[in-house]
Amino acid sequence: MGKKCIICGADAIYIIKDTSDAYCQECALDCFNDVSFLQKVEEQALELKELIKDRIEEESENENSEDDVNIVDRNY
Repeated sequence: MGKKCIICGADAIYIIKDTSDAYCQECALDCFNDVSFLQKVEEQALELKELIKDRIEEESENENSEDDVNIVDRNY
């Protein structure tokens, strides 16, 4: 499900970084005149995807480290 414009409910393409305030093209231009400081919704989605990927990799590394410790413990 995509983000919706907080003003008109249309599909949003811009978002204010670190908030949930999202805007369609028309409403963003009406409210801000210059949308260059707004983040595109797809950019935010890519950042979130990278964060999730990093967390999964960290969890996997932690699980592998715990498995190595358990193997060592069983040898003593």
